[in-house]
Amino acid sequence: MAIITISRGSMSGGRAVAECLAARLGHPSLAREILRGAAAKLGASEAVLETKFETTPRLWERLSRERERYVLAVRTALLDACLEGDLVYHGLAGQFLLRGLRGVLRVRLIAPLEARVRMLMDGHHRMSRRTAEDFIRNVDEERRRWARITYGEDVEEPSLYDLTVNLRILSPESACAAIAEAAAEPAFAVTDEVRAEWAAQAAECHQRLDSMAEKAERWP
Repeated sequence: MAIITISRGSMSGGRAVAECLAARLGHPSLAREILRGAAAKLGASEAVLETKFETTPRLWERLSRERERYVLAVRTALLDACLEGDLVYHGLAGQFLLRGLRGVLRVRLIAPLEARVRMLMDGHHRMSRRTAEDFIRNVDEERRRWARITYGEDVEEPSLYDLTVNLRILSPESACAAIAEAAAEPAFAVTDEVRAEWAAQAAECHQRLDSMAEKAERWP
């Protein structure tokens, strides 16, 4: 069974689908847990790591290697989690953090704007339609800018994903079933050879983190 990463826009049903997959497959569903693991590796607070990793960097930050260290720490934490067993990751940038690795099913969820707006208007959010539309557009644009600056990619580029699921008609449960079926395809099988590749990548990331930490200590 594959590692599954889920990318989605704001209020597009990502958490519901991830939790459904986790229950169906018996795998952990992870998002912020990866940030906590990365923060522990750096000896930083989760709040600091969240700011460094999830927000679009300002110009001076783009010229600094400090942010690169934070992004690398998140990749390392996610690779370490993958080595512990199959999982569903629905945090930020899974399609980038595990890019190039076999045994990973990269999923993109999309949903109509009206359905996303309705989620914010109903329930505990209770936003007005105008506020909800502005919120969704602002969050989506921030994520697009973040991906362009951090990885030089458009987060909505179809070639980044193995499977795109439209929730216009499908329920989260139906989407979950379709994703689980795709993850069971032999092309995504996690063999001993695949795990060895992950372990090699994780070891390289740990070495790079150690090297960056040593340099930071020499040049505070």
